[in-house]
Amino acid sequence: MGEYKCNFCGFQYEERNGDTKNGIPIGTPFEQLAGSLCNRCGMQGERHERQYTQPYIGLEAEYFDLFTGKSGVKFFKHWIKSFSDTSVLELGVGTARIAYELAIEGIDVTGLDMSEDMLGIAAKKRKRLSDVSKLTLIEENALHFDSSLKFSHILLTEGFLQHFLLPKEQLQVMTNVKKHLVDGGLVAVDLIIPPNDRCWKINQCKQWGRKRIYQTIEGLTHLSRQTFDTTLTYETYEQNNEISRFKVDREYSLILPREMCYLLNAEGFEVIDMFENYQTSYQRISATTIIPHLDTKRAKAVLRRDETLDDNKNDLKRNLKPYKDEVWINGGYPFPIQRNATDNQSSNRWTIIAKYIKKENSYEKI
Repeated sequence: MGEYKCNFCGFQYEERNGDTKNGIPIGTPFEQLAGSLCNRCGMQGERHERQYTQPYIGLEAEYFDLFTGKSGVKFFKHWIKSFSDTSVLELGVGTARIAYELAIEGIDVTGLDMSEDMLGIAAKKRKRLSDVSKLTLIEENALHFDSSLKFSHILLTEGFLQHFLLPKEQLQVMTNVKKHLVDGGLVAVDLIIPPNDRCWKINQCKQWGRKRIYQTIEGLTHLSRQTFDTTLTYETYEQNNEISRFKVDREYSLILPREMCYLLNAEGFEVIDMFENYQTSYQRISATTIIPHLDTKRAKAVLRRDETLDDNKNDLKRNLKPYKDEVWINGGYPFPIQRNATDNQSSNRWTIIAKYIKKENSYEKI
């Protein structure tokens, strides 16, 4: 499905919504409108431009980190740290949720995004770095990015490639990836797989200061079109009073892991690894979670108000548990990786890693 806009008369048309006013059924392809609408152009000619997916704006950008959380951060950080002399390009860097963590480790990262609001948040994080030169932010569409720089790793996280609905757009992105990879460079592609049901609805809630924010994601999966639609709604309350409501519709290409492998192989990549849900260990529900009084060995709160854990972590008599970073990984956009144990509507994601080796006498596809 797609969205088109006439740059002469301003007529806009979304294929997935049809046009009630003009009697056009939902799902009618734009090409079928030729000669049937608009006496100025008959919906024909080069003036009708296909619109790319809209950038993240407003509350979708502001609340992104709240609900996406630590998803993927540990995976990408540990993976890239295992290499030396790395330089990273992240397409769809967003709020620099992952790029910032890599820059903290002293890794040179360039982040590309077309959302001014998301990059504004990323820029604030960049200022907190001890060396701001480690993170470079660029506002541009990945289809048109052209730089003389080459990178050892390119990341397409959070289903970035799935924002491009047409195969030719996906191929163009991958061609750009090849252009900016060093010989033997690696690309990591995240694929979001929606819940198994045709219709699904996921709810989450986050307390942020005095605000309580409800996130609702509803969607439809269209196997015949190989797409899935989402409607994201944020309702923000303060002291039980609704202070804002935000809603946005998005359409994603449904790309399965095997299809992605075929695409990578066709474009000269060698798939070397695949991971499901970043292969992290989940927190399991135990009997003591359901019936707390069964846990007789549970440690008591022995840290006083004026103490820090670091000062007392070596005191074995206190029975204190040391701090462990990156233990919790629930989160993700638009779907969280790990759902509650009672929720049957679960989604997952695959991360596919491939190597690009430039062949002699090869040529790039136009």
